[in-house]
Amino acid sequence: MVIELLSGFKGLSPFKDATVDDSWDQINRCYVFLAMVLMGAVTTMRQYSGTLIACDGFSKFHPQFAEDYCWSLGMYTVREAYDLPASMVPYPGVLPSDLPACVPRLLKNGTLTKCGSEKDVLPADRIFHLWYQWASFYFWIVAILYYTPYIMFKQLGGSEYKPLIKLLCLASSASEKHMEEIQERVVNWLFFRFKTYIFDKGYYAWLRKNSFSLVIGVTKLSYLLITVAVFYLTGFMFEYGNNTWYRYGADWYGTRFSPYMDVNNSITLNKDILFPKMVACEIKRWGPSGIEVETAQCVLAPNVLYQYLFLFTWYLLVAVFFANLISCFLHISEMFFSNGTYNRMIDQGMLPNKPMYRFVFMNIGAGGREIVQILTDNSNPLLFSKIFNDLTSMLITTAKNDDVVENLNTKTETSVIEFESNDSL
Repeated sequence: MVIELLSGFKGLSPFKDATVDDSWDQINRCYVFLAMVLMGAVTTMRQYSGTLIACDGFSKFHPQFAEDYCWSLGMYTVREAYDLPASMVPYPGVLPSDLPACVPRLLKNGTLTKCGSEKDVLPADRIFHLWYQWASFYFWIVAILYYTPYIMFKQLGGSEYKPLIKLLCLASSASEKHMEEIQERVVNWLFFRFKTYIFDKGYYAWLRKNSFSLVIGVTKLSYLLITVAVFYLTGFMFEYGNNTWYRYGADWYGTRFSPYMDVNNSITLNKDILFPKMVACEIKRWGPSGIEVETAQCVLAPNVLYQYLFLFTWYLLVAVFFANLISCFLHISEMFFSNGTYNRMIDQGMLPNKPMYRFVFMNIGAGGREIVQILTDNSNPLLFSKIFNDLTSMLITTAKNDDVVENLNTKTETSVIEFESNDSL
């Protein structure tokens, strides 16, 4: 019973034996997805087990009530308390927000410093840190987002080629008799499809033979847009503004080992702005004497963990962004530079550069070339060369019998006829 239950979850794994998408797309649906699931599991366990916060300074309220209140309604830091020497604040951003605008100080010459009117000073800016309530959900949502393009890819035709890939994987361990049967089935499957790609004309035929390549392009673009959206919305999730999150990973590297930071701690690091370990909490409650207000300091211990998880997330998103950018560029190159993809097929399939191979490859459209590339990636070169040779022979024979070769351009027609006069198929 337990074994059957566990085997049912095997299909949910993003790591498949037979894959239709390329390695660039697998970075998103496998590795980024797995990283987000693991971090989601860690934050969920940390957030819903053990002590989350500890507050000190409340005298009117029960400790458990105070901590639940602060966790639910939010804790804050004061923007004006950043970038102050460590001797003036207990922690960056932690100061009472109702302090006077200026405290007169006695100078050495015996005079006092002058302070402006309280009316001329803006009130202190409280920054409420409410993102921590979303920390565990954040990673699960991002994991789902990175798996969604693959689901879309399968629904738009990617799953149609999965049985073909499984046949090729099965052929590697099959007997010689079964291998020939598998080879025949693959050739027949490809023949009827590529026959339509080559010989049917019109807008619908063009769209059909290029549709699979367009689906792959949309999938790759979706991964890129999701990465940009996640990076932007993560910054938006933090209450104080986006700029600090955008610089988080770069500033961590730049200021982590900076020598001047140890002089007086007068510059607040981004990790202490994004993930404060100590915050203020103000409780307002209706009491016998009216509104009762009390403020205390709270330690937000989970932020010690979150600062490293989100640092890893920052670097991961930046790396995946460039990977997806390269993936989109390579896919566009393959669509418009068919000579390069043809040479790649010849090299990977260990095929000779024959005119009939070029004729078929150049006329099956971008979608057909994507299918051929999937074949080369998921089968051994010997099997692929047999499949492609038999397939090409059948397509050329069909073209001659249907007088299609006569309608092709002179160069291609001459190449095919010369090849057939020198090589027997």
